[in-house]
Amino acid sequence: MSKEAVIELIEAAESNPTLLKELHSAQGPETVLTIAAERGFEFSESELLSVMQEKQLSFASEDLSDEQLEAIAGGKGNVTANTYTETTYNGKIKGKK
Repeated sequence: MSKEAVIELIEAAESNPTLLKELHSAQGPETVLTIAAERGFEFSESELLSVMQEKQLSFASEDLSDEQLEAIAGGKGNVTANTYTETTYNGKIKGKK
């Protein structure tokens, strides 16, 4: 269990559209942990949340478009930070709408 395993999962998703879609739709850490375990990635919730905070990632929100989610998960795109709505880990929206 390690933060490296979280990063490996993110990297695997960049080349696996099915995995990427599953992670995009994750509503919380429990869902991500289940998806990861099914694919042989083992890490704790705290490690997941730590990496997400470091990489400024969030769980699925109805307010983010597929393009925005792709930019976040893949580290791609030219979307600025103020384009995103801040999301808590339980899916509740806070901040700008």
